[in-house]
Amino acid sequence: MLDGLFVTPAVTAIVEALGDANGKLAVIGNAKLATALADARKSSEVLPVGMTARAAKKLTNALVDLSSLDDRSLAGVVGMDIAADDGWELTLRDWTRATRDGGVLVFVDRGHAPEATRRALCAGLTEIQQRQTGRTIVTSGLVTHL
Repeated sequence: MLDGLFVTPAVTAIVEALGDANGKLAVIGNAKLATALADARKSSEVLPVGMTARAAKKLTNALVDLSSLDDRSLAGVVGMDIAADDGWELTLRDWTRATRDGGVLVFVDRGHAPEATRRALCAGLTEIQQRQTGRTIVTSGLVTHL
């Protein structure tokens, strides 16, 4: 989804959305974004998750999915195209399970700002914010485990 030319503005918006979240971050489905975030956030370990086989070969710590991670073990999850995902409820449940209380979920979508906000609300996220960089919408919110 993110071409090389548009990665830097998206990374800037994602770093702003993550704020001071320290600890492991998972980036779902985009190797370029995972690499750029690892470079931008030296204080956090970035785990690429759900990469293509070709991209996973180039990344040393790539995971197939989040199932191997303990519950509430991540400071944040950055995921792509949640506003266009038909199985978004299960996807967000998995991302929330892996994220600690007060951790951040960040959605990166091409357009669909109202739908991304609705899905963030349905997932129970708090302090929801959106940032726009060109046609890319970065939606973020805090996870609250009750």
